[in-house]
Amino acid sequence: MNNPNLSDFFSSNNKRNSFDPDDFLNKNKIKLAIILVLIFIIPNILVLVGAGQRAVIFNRVLGMQERVLEEGIQFIVPLVEQAVVYDVREISYMFSDDSERSRNSSARILGNSIDTLTADGQGISVDVTVRARPDFKELWWLHKELGKDSYNSYVNKIINPAVRSIVREVIAGYTVSAIYSEDRRVIAENISKAIEDKLAKYKVVLTEFLLDKVTFSEAYQNAIEEKQKARIELDTKDNIIVEKQNERDAIITRAEGEAQAIRLKVNALNRYGKSYVKFKKAQILGKRAKLVIDNDL
Repeated sequence: MNNPNLSDFFSSNNKRNSFDPDDFLNKNKIKLAIILVLIFIIPNILVLVGAGQRAVIFNRVLGMQERVLEEGIQFIVPLVEQAVVYDVREISYMFSDDSERSRNSSARILGNSIDTLTADGQGISVDVTVRARPDFKELWWLHKELGKDSYNSYVNKIINPAVRSIVREVIAGYTVSAIYSEDRRVIAENISKAIEDKLAKYKVVLTEFLLDKVTFSEAYQNAIEEKQKARIELDTKDNIIVEKQNERDAIITRAEGEAQAIRLKVNALNRYGKSYVKFKKAQILGKRAKLVIDNDL
């Protein structure tokens, strides 16, 4: 009886089920090459621009491109173009020393209150809030002029100094009494328009400006309080004088009325004296009135 060739059996079986890397690479090298190229190219050809974002393009051959990529999946030329994504949503920036107000606000604290002088040299402190964003279409300009960190740079290099300088410039055109008494809305509109024009030169859009608070110097506030007290005292004295005048006029009117009544009585007595006396006697004497009247006759 012949024994089965076990070695040939197992050798043949292993050969059928074994994996040969060299053979696999030789057969699939083109496919693998394509996959590797895609893995390298796809991250460099597709740019994901999220909600509230924009992207600018720098071309390694032509330089900065004057175009901005919108939200969504965008295509660029691999190896030649590089995309930089920016968050361009509106943000509020507050200038205030009020720590409690700052904690309760969603705005970013950009700096302290703006100290400035009025037209008559009085020192005041102004709290403002500005809401701004980069100009979408001009984002490439900000990237070119301010560098890769332009989103943060435009806040410190453009918004902060522009707001402070404009507030000081506009406030300097009003006296302290005018700022205290005039319509704040007019002053806020003048500041807002000036800031809007200034920021537009640097490709930044102002969407809202708020004149939150104006703090006057302690000396001026004391002067205002003293003035208000003096006015209240003066108004009180005026009210007392008016009251006295009214009382005097009432007395005069009452006296004139009494004098007029006396004159009427005197005239009546002069004209109807005898008849009036007889009438009074009749009222007093009653039944004896006829006898008395007859005797008078």
